[in-house]
Amino acid sequence: MVKNYKLITVNHKVLNTKDLEHFMLRYNTQSELKTKLTSLKQIFGQEEVIYLNTCNRVIFLFYGQPDIDQKSVANFFTVVNPDLGKDQLSRLDMIVECYQGIEAINHIMEVASSVNSLVVGEREIFRQFRDAYGQSKKQHLCGDKMRLVEQSTVKAAKDVYTNTAIGAKPVSVVSLAIKEFLKRELHTKARILLIGSGETNSTVGRFLKKHGYRNIIIFNRSLDNAQKLSDELGAEARYLGSLSDYTEGFDCIFTCTAAQDPIITSDVYDKIADANESKLLIDLSIPNNVEREVAQLDSVDYISIDSIRALAEENMKFRSSNISAAKDIISGHVADFSKLYDRRKVEQALGSLPEEISKIKDRALNLVYKDKIDELPDEAQDLIKEIAAYMEKKCVAVPMKMAKEMVD
Repeated sequence: MVKNYKLITVNHKVLNTKDLEHFMLRYNTQSELKTKLTSLKQIFGQEEVIYLNTCNRVIFLFYGQPDIDQKSVANFFTVVNPDLGKDQLSRLDMIVECYQGIEAINHIMEVASSVNSLVVGEREIFRQFRDAYGQSKKQHLCGDKMRLVEQSTVKAAKDVYTNTAIGAKPVSVVSLAIKEFLKRELHTKARILLIGSGETNSTVGRFLKKHGYRNIIIFNRSLDNAQKLSDELGAEARYLGSLSDYTEGFDCIFTCTAAQDPIITSDVYDKIADANESKLLIDLSIPNNVEREVAQLDSVDYISIDSIRALAEENMKFRSSNISAAKDIISGHVADFSKLYDRRKVEQALGSLPEEISKIKDRALNLVYKDKIDELPDEAQDLIKEIAAYMEKKCVAVPMKMAKEMVD
Protein backbone atom coordinates (compact mmCIF):
# COMPACT_ATOMS: atom_id res chain seq x y z
CA MET A 1 0.00 0.00 0.00
CA VAL A 2 1.29 3.48 -0.87
CA LYS A 3 0.10 4.58 2.58
CA ASN A 4 2.86 2.41 4.08
CA TYR A 5 5.40 5.02 3.07
CA LYS A 6 6.10 7.48 5.85
CA LEU A 7 8.59 10.29 6.22
CA ILE A 8 9.87 12.03 9.35
CA THR A 9 11.88 15.21 8.95
CA VAL A 10 13.41 18.12 10.83
CA ASN A 11 14.84 20.93 8.74
CA HIS A 12 16.25 24.45 8.49
CA LYS A 13 12.80 26.05 8.58
CA VAL A 14 12.43 25.43 12.30
CA LEU A 15 15.93 24.78 13.66
CA ASN A 16 19.43 26.12 13.17
CA THR A 17 22.32 23.84 12.27
CA LYS A 18 23.48 23.36 15.85
CA ASP A 19 20.05 22.33 17.18
CA LEU A 20 19.41 20.15 14.14
CA GLU A 21 22.27 17.89 15.20
CA HIS A 22 20.18 16.64 18.15
CA PHE A 23 17.82 14.88 15.74
CA MET A 24 20.50 13.14 13.68
CA LEU A 25 21.81 9.66 14.25
CA ARG A 26 25.24 9.74 15.85
CA TYR A 27 27.73 7.28 14.38
CA ASN A 28 31.42 6.98 13.60
CA THR A 29 31.37 4.30 10.90
CA GLN A 30 28.96 3.11 8.24
CA SER A 31 28.75 -0.19 10.10
CA GLU A 32 27.53 1.62 13.20
CA LEU A 33 25.00 3.56 11.12
CA LYS A 34 23.68 0.31 9.65
CA THR A 35 23.30 -1.16 13.13
CA LYS A 36 21.32 1.86 14.37
CA LEU A 37 19.04 1.99 11.32
CA THR A 38 18.43 -1.75 11.54
CA SER A 39 17.49 -1.29 15.19
CA LEU A 40 15.05 1.51 14.29
CA LYS A 41 13.43 -0.71 11.65
CA GLN A 42 12.98 -3.52 14.14
CA ILE A 43 11.72 -1.36 17.02
CA PHE A 44 9.12 0.43 14.88
CA GLY A 45 8.23 -2.54 12.65
CA GLN A 46 9.45 -1.05 9.36
CA GLU A 47 10.60 -3.04 6.34
CA GLU A 48 12.80 -0.53 4.52
CA VAL A 49 14.51 2.77 5.31
CA ILE A 50 16.48 5.57 3.66
CA TYR A 51 18.30 7.97 5.98
CA LEU A 52 19.30 11.38 4.64
CA ASN A 53 21.07 14.01 6.71
CA THR A 54 22.67 17.25 5.59
CA CYS A 55 23.62 20.47 7.36
CA ASN A 56 20.07 21.73 6.71
CA ARG A 57 17.80 18.73 7.26
CA VAL A 58 17.40 15.18 8.51
CA ILE A 59 14.99 12.74 6.87
CA PHE A 60 13.93 9.22 7.80
CA LEU A 61 11.95 7.65 4.94
CA PHE A 62 10.36 4.33 5.91
CA TYR A 63 8.20 1.67 4.34
CA GLY A 64 6.19 -0.57 6.65
CA GLN A 65 2.72 -1.17 8.04
CA PRO A 66 2.86 0.41 11.52
CA ASP A 67 2.27 4.16 11.42
CA ILE A 68 4.81 6.63 12.77
CA ASP A 69 2.98 9.90 13.31
CA GLN A 70 3.14 12.97 15.53
CA LYS A 71 1.86 10.90 18.47
CA SER A 72 4.78 8.48 18.28
CA VAL A 73 7.63 10.81 17.29
CA ALA A 74 8.64 11.30 20.93
CA ASN A 75 9.33 7.58 21.26
CA PHE A 76 11.04 7.62 17.88
CA PHE A 77 13.49 10.44 18.63
CA THR A 78 14.14 9.11 22.12
CA VAL A 79 15.55 6.05 20.35
CA VAL A 80 17.40 8.22 17.80
CA ASN A 81 18.95 10.33 20.56
CA PRO A 82 18.50 9.11 24.15
CA ASP A 83 20.05 12.37 25.37
CA LEU A 84 17.37 14.58 23.81
CA GLY A 85 16.35 17.22 26.33
CA LYS A 86 12.90 17.59 27.88
CA ASP A 87 12.48 21.03 26.34
CA GLN A 88 13.07 19.65 22.85
CA LEU A 89 10.80 16.67 23.45
CA SER A 90 8.01 18.96 24.60
CA ARG A 91 8.23 20.98 21.36
CA LEU A 92 8.36 18.08 18.90
CA ASP A 93 4.96 18.95 17.43
CA MET A 94 6.45 22.30 16.34
CA ILE A 95 9.81 20.88 15.26
CA VAL A 96 9.07 17.58 13.50
CA GLU A 97 7.10 17.15 10.28
CA CYS A 98 5.48 13.80 9.50
CA TYR A 99 4.18 12.71 6.12
CA GLN A 100 2.47 9.50 5.09
CA GLY A 101 1.54 7.85 1.83
CA ILE A 102 1.47 10.00 -1.26
CA GLU A 103 2.37 13.09 0.81
CA ALA A 104 5.63 11.41 1.81
CA ILE A 105 6.42 10.73 -1.85
CA ASN A 106 5.59 14.32 -2.77
CA HIS A 107 7.85 15.65 -0.01
CA ILE A 108 10.91 13.59 -0.97
CA MET A 109 10.46 14.64 -4.61
CA GLU A 110 10.32 18.30 -3.57
CA VAL A 111 13.45 17.83 -1.46
CA ALA A 112 15.43 16.18 -4.27
CA SER A 113 14.25 18.90 -6.67
CA SER A 114 15.44 21.57 -4.18
CA VAL A 115 12.02 23.20 -4.13
CA ASN A 116 12.08 23.69 -0.36
CA SER A 117 15.82 23.90 0.15
CA LEU A 118 17.53 26.67 2.08
CA VAL A 119 19.10 27.63 -1.25
CA VAL A 120 16.38 26.99 -3.84
CA GLY A 121 17.71 25.31 -6.96
CA GLU A 122 20.96 23.98 -5.48
CA ARG A 123 21.51 20.52 -6.97
CA GLU A 124 23.68 19.23 -4.15
CA ILE A 125 20.61 17.85 -2.35
CA PHE A 126 19.82 15.76 -5.44
CA ARG A 127 23.22 14.10 -5.20
CA GLN A 128 22.84 13.68 -1.44
CA PHE A 129 19.50 11.91 -1.91
CA ARG A 130 20.96 9.50 -4.46
CA ASP A 131 23.93 8.82 -2.18
CA ALA A 132 21.60 8.15 0.76
CA TYR A 133 19.60 5.65 -1.30
CA GLY A 134 22.77 4.04 -2.60
CA GLN A 135 24.10 3.62 0.92
CA SER A 136 20.85 2.07 2.17
CA LYS A 137 20.79 -0.29 -0.79
CA LYS A 138 24.41 -1.26 -0.24
CA GLN A 139 23.71 -2.02 3.41
CA HIS A 140 20.53 -4.00 2.55
CA LEU A 141 18.38 -1.55 4.51
CA CYS A 142 15.97 -1.09 1.63
CA GLY A 143 14.57 -3.07 -1.28
CA ASP A 144 11.99 -2.93 -4.04
CA LYS A 145 9.72 -0.34 -2.38
CA MET A 146 12.49 2.22 -2.04
CA ARG A 147 13.81 1.35 -5.49
CA LEU A 148 10.51 2.61 -6.89
CA VAL A 149 10.82 5.82 -4.85
CA GLU A 150 14.39 6.45 -5.99
CA GLN A 151 13.53 5.75 -9.62
CA SER A 152 10.55 8.11 -9.60
CA THR A 153 12.23 10.82 -7.51
CA VAL A 154 15.28 10.97 -9.77
CA LYS A 155 13.02 11.24 -12.80
CA ALA A 156 10.99 14.03 -11.19
CA ALA A 157 14.05 16.03 -10.09
CA LYS A 158 15.67 15.80 -13.52
CA ASP A 159 12.40 16.94 -15.08
CA VAL A 160 12.29 19.96 -12.75
CA TYR A 161 15.92 20.94 -13.37
CA THR A 162 15.50 20.50 -17.14
CA ASN A 163 12.13 22.16 -17.68
CA THR A 164 12.22 25.04 -15.19
CA ALA A 165 14.79 27.72 -14.43
CA ILE A 166 14.87 26.81 -10.75
CA GLY A 167 18.62 26.19 -10.91
CA ALA A 168 19.45 29.09 -13.23
CA LYS A 169 21.44 32.15 -12.20
CA PRO A 170 24.03 31.52 -9.47
CA VAL A 171 23.15 32.53 -5.93
CA SER A 172 26.29 31.68 -3.99
CA VAL A 173 28.63 34.54 -3.18
CA VAL A 174 31.68 32.69 -4.52
CA SER A 175 30.01 31.70 -7.80
CA LEU A 176 28.92 35.28 -8.41
CA ALA A 177 32.34 36.64 -7.48
CA ILE A 178 34.04 34.29 -9.92
CA LYS A 179 31.48 35.20 -12.57
CA GLU A 180 32.34 38.89 -12.12
CA PHE A 181 36.04 38.04 -12.19
CA LEU A 182 35.71 36.11 -15.47
CA LYS A 183 33.85 39.03 -17.04
CA ARG A 184 37.08 41.06 -16.73
CA GLU A 185 38.86 38.52 -18.99
CA LEU A 186 42.17 38.61 -17.15
CA HIS A 187 44.90 36.51 -18.75
CA THR A 188 45.50 33.14 -17.08
CA LYS A 189 48.99 34.38 -16.17
CA ALA A 190 47.47 37.23 -14.16
CA ARG A 191 49.04 37.74 -10.72
CA ILE A 192 46.40 36.97 -8.10
CA LEU A 193 46.59 37.47 -4.35
CA LEU A 194 44.28 35.56 -1.99
CA ILE A 195 44.11 37.33 1.35
CA GLY A 196 42.70 34.81 3.82
CA SER A 197 42.55 31.03 3.44
CA GLY A 198 39.17 30.25 4.99
CA GLU A 199 36.30 28.37 3.37
CA THR A 200 35.32 31.22 1.03
CA ASN A 201 38.79 31.87 -0.38
CA SER A 202 39.49 28.13 -0.52
CA THR A 203 36.49 27.78 -2.82
CA VAL A 204 37.66 30.82 -4.81
CA GLY A 205 41.06 29.19 -5.20
CA ARG A 206 39.57 25.99 -6.55
CA PHE A 207 37.52 27.93 -9.09
CA LEU A 208 40.64 29.82 -10.18
CA LYS A 209 42.56 26.60 -10.58
CA LYS A 210 39.70 25.08 -12.57
CA HIS A 211 39.79 28.05 -14.98
CA GLY A 212 43.54 27.78 -15.48
CA TYR A 213 44.84 30.47 -13.11
CA ARG A 214 48.05 29.33 -11.42
CA ASN A 215 49.96 32.50 -10.55
CA ILE A 216 48.55 32.76 -7.01
CA ILE A 217 50.01 33.84 -3.69
CA ILE A 218 48.12 33.29 -0.42
CA PHE A 219 48.46 35.71 2.49
CA ASN A 220 47.15 34.51 5.85
CA ARG A 221 47.66 35.21 9.55
CA SER A 222 48.67 31.57 10.08
CA LEU A 223 50.87 29.71 7.60
CA ASP A 224 49.76 26.41 9.10
CA ASN A 225 46.13 27.16 8.26
CA ALA A 226 47.08 28.26 4.74
CA GLN A 227 49.24 25.21 4.03
CA LYS A 228 46.42 22.87 2.97
CA LEU A 229 45.09 25.37 0.41
CA SER A 230 48.64 26.19 -0.65
CA ASP A 231 49.34 22.52 -1.36
CA GLU A 232 46.05 22.07 -3.19
CA LEU A 233 46.60 25.06 -5.48
CA GLY A 234 50.35 24.74 -5.84
CA ALA A 235 50.56 28.30 -4.55
CA GLU A 236 53.01 30.05 -2.25
CA ALA A 237 51.79 30.97 1.24
CA ARG A 238 53.03 34.03 3.13
CA TYR A 239 52.32 35.76 6.44
CA LEU A 240 49.62 38.40 6.22
CA GLY A 241 51.84 40.67 8.27
CA SER A 242 54.28 40.84 5.37
CA LEU A 243 51.68 42.12 2.88
CA SER A 244 52.87 45.74 3.07
CA ASP A 245 56.37 44.57 2.07
CA TYR A 246 55.09 42.79 -1.06
CA THR A 247 56.67 44.36 -4.18
CA GLU A 248 56.13 41.75 -6.90
CA GLY A 249 52.93 43.32 -8.26
CA PHE A 250 49.43 41.97 -8.74
CA ASP A 251 46.48 42.19 -11.11
CA CYS A 252 43.69 41.02 -8.81
CA ILE A 253 43.06 40.55 -5.10
CA PHE A 254 40.41 38.33 -3.52
CA THR A 255 40.15 39.18 0.15
CA CYS A 256 38.06 37.46 2.80
CA THR A 257 39.15 37.56 6.43
CA ALA A 258 37.54 38.06 9.82
CA ALA A 259 39.44 41.30 10.42
CA GLN A 260 37.34 44.05 11.95
CA ASP A 261 39.45 46.83 10.40
CA PRO A 262 40.48 47.29 6.77
CA ILE A 263 43.53 45.30 5.68
CA ILE A 264 44.07 47.05 2.38
CA THR A 265 44.41 50.60 3.58
CA SER A 266 45.64 53.49 1.45
CA ASP A 267 49.14 53.08 2.89
CA VAL A 268 49.25 49.33 2.14
CA TYR A 269 47.78 49.78 -1.33
CA ASP A 270 50.30 52.48 -2.26
CA LYS A 271 53.13 50.12 -1.31
CA ILE A 272 51.93 47.01 -3.17
CA ALA A 273 50.26 48.50 -6.28
CA ASP A 274 51.79 49.92 -9.43
CA ALA A 275 50.48 53.47 -9.59
CA ASN A 276 49.72 53.48 -13.34
CA GLU A 277 48.02 50.10 -13.61
CA SER A 278 44.34 49.31 -13.02
CA LYS A 279 43.61 46.69 -10.40
CA LEU A 280 40.67 44.41 -9.66
CA LEU A 281 39.78 44.14 -5.95
CA ILE A 282 37.10 41.64 -4.95
CA ASP A 283 36.19 42.11 -1.29
CA LEU A 284 34.17 39.23 0.16
CA SER A 285 34.51 40.30 3.79
CA ILE A 286 32.08 41.63 6.37
CA PRO A 287 33.12 44.20 7.43
CA ASN A 288 35.02 45.13 4.27
CA ASN A 289 38.75 44.46 4.10
CA VAL A 290 39.30 47.26 1.59
CA GLU A 291 39.35 50.82 2.88
CA ARG A 292 36.76 53.12 1.28
CA GLU A 293 39.44 55.50 -0.09
CA VAL A 294 41.08 52.61 -1.94
CA ALA A 295 37.79 51.32 -3.31
CA GLN A 296 37.00 54.75 -4.77
CA LEU A 297 40.28 55.16 -6.68
CA ASP A 298 39.89 55.59 -10.45
CA SER A 299 42.45 52.86 -11.05
CA VAL A 300 40.55 50.35 -8.93
CA ASP A 301 37.76 48.11 -10.18
CA TYR A 302 36.14 47.34 -6.82
CA ILE A 303 33.57 44.57 -6.27
CA SER A 304 32.13 44.43 -2.77
CA ILE A 305 30.29 41.73 -0.88
CA ASP A 306 27.27 44.06 -0.73
CA SER A 307 26.90 44.25 -4.51
CA ILE A 308 27.34 40.49 -4.84
CA ARG A 309 24.79 39.74 -2.12
CA ALA A 310 22.28 42.07 -3.77
CA LEU A 311 22.71 40.14 -7.03
CA ALA A 312 22.40 36.85 -5.13
CA GLU A 313 19.09 37.98 -3.65
CA GLU A 314 17.84 39.04 -7.07
CA ASN A 315 18.80 35.66 -8.53
CA MET A 316 17.16 33.88 -5.61
CA LYS A 317 13.92 35.69 -6.30
CA PHE A 318 14.15 34.55 -9.90
CA ARG A 319 14.71 30.94 -8.83
CA SER A 320 11.85 31.13 -6.34
CA SER A 321 9.53 32.33 -9.09
CA ASN A 322 9.94 28.86 -10.64
CA ILE A 323 8.77 26.98 -7.55
CA SER A 324 5.13 26.90 -8.67
CA ALA A 325 6.06 25.40 -12.05
CA ALA A 326 8.33 22.89 -10.32
CA LYS A 327 5.54 21.78 -7.99
CA ASP A 328 3.21 21.28 -10.97
CA ILE A 329 5.80 18.99 -12.55
CA ILE A 330 6.26 17.10 -9.29
CA SER A 331 2.48 16.62 -8.94
CA GLY A 332 2.49 14.81 -12.27
CA HIS A 333 5.30 12.52 -11.13
CA VAL A 334 3.53 11.83 -7.84
CA ALA A 335 0.47 10.66 -9.81
CA ASP A 336 2.74 8.54 -12.01
CA PHE A 337 4.28 7.01 -8.89
CA SER A 338 0.88 5.82 -7.67
CA LYS A 339 0.35 4.04 -11.00
CA LEU A 340 3.89 2.66 -10.95
CA TYR A 341 3.41 1.33 -7.43
CA ASP A 342 0.06 -0.32 -8.26
CA ARG A 343 1.51 -1.78 -11.45
CA ARG A 344 4.39 -3.22 -9.47
CA LYS A 345 1.94 -4.78 -7.02
CA VAL A 346 0.19 -6.47 -9.94
CA GLU A 347 3.49 -7.74 -11.31
CA GLN A 348 4.42 -9.20 -7.94
CA ALA A 349 0.95 -10.69 -7.42
CA LEU A 350 1.09 -12.35 -10.83
CA GLY A 351 4.76 -13.19 -10.56
CA SER A 352 4.11 -16.90 -10.02
CA LEU A 353 1.53 -17.11 -12.82
CA PRO A 354 3.94 -18.18 -15.62
CA GLU A 355 5.35 -20.99 -13.50
CA GLU A 356 1.90 -22.24 -12.43
CA ILE A 357 0.55 -22.25 -16.01
CA SER A 358 3.69 -24.00 -17.19
CA LYS A 359 3.10 -26.70 -14.58
CA ILE A 360 -0.52 -27.14 -15.78
CA LYS A 361 0.66 -27.47 -19.40
CA ASP A 362 3.36 -30.00 -18.47
CA ARG A 363 0.91 -32.04 -16.39
CA ALA A 364 -1.59 -32.13 -19.26
CA LEU A 365 1.01 -33.20 -21.82
CA ASN A 366 3.03 -35.57 -19.66
CA LEU A 367 0.37 -37.08 -17.39
CA VAL A 368 -3.32 -36.40 -18.05
CA TYR A 369 -3.30 -36.83 -21.85
CA LYS A 370 0.04 -38.55 -22.25
CA ASP A 371 -1.33 -41.92 -23.34
CA LYS A 372 -3.69 -40.42 -25.94
CA ILE A 373 -0.99 -38.13 -27.30
CA ASP A 374 1.45 -41.02 -27.58
CA GLU A 375 -1.03 -42.85 -29.86
CA LEU A 376 -1.01 -39.97 -32.36
CA PRO A 377 1.39 -39.62 -35.28
CA ASP A 378 4.56 -37.62 -34.62
CA GLU A 379 3.31 -34.65 -36.65
CA ALA A 380 0.10 -34.51 -34.61
CA GLN A 381 2.06 -34.72 -31.34
CA ASP A 382 4.29 -31.83 -32.43
CA LEU A 383 1.23 -29.78 -33.36
CA ILE A 384 -0.41 -30.38 -29.96
CA LYS A 385 2.78 -29.35 -28.17
CA GLU A 386 3.02 -26.24 -30.34
CA ILE A 387 -0.60 -25.34 -29.57
CA ALA A 388 -0.02 -25.95 -25.84
CA ALA A 389 3.04 -23.68 -25.85
CA TYR A 390 1.06 -20.97 -27.65
CA MET A 391 -1.80 -21.22 -25.15
CA GLU A 392 0.67 -21.10 -22.27
CA LYS A 393 2.06 -17.76 -23.48
CA LYS A 394 -1.41 -16.30 -24.01
CA CYS A 395 -2.69 -17.49 -20.65
CA VAL A 396 0.20 -15.62 -19.04
CA ALA A 397 0.08 -12.46 -21.17
CA VAL A 398 -3.68 -11.81 -21.24
CA PRO A 399 -4.35 -11.54 -17.46
CA MET A 400 -1.18 -9.49 -16.95
CA LYS A 401 -2.19 -7.10 -19.71
CA MET A 402 -5.74 -6.79 -18.36
CA ALA A 403 -4.49 -6.16 -14.82
CA LYS A 404 -2.03 -3.45 -15.95
CA GLU A 405 -4.74 -1.78 -18.03
CA MET A 406 -7.00 -1.70 -14.98
CA VAL A 407 -4.20 0.03 -12.99
CA ASP A 408 -3.59 2.56 -15.75
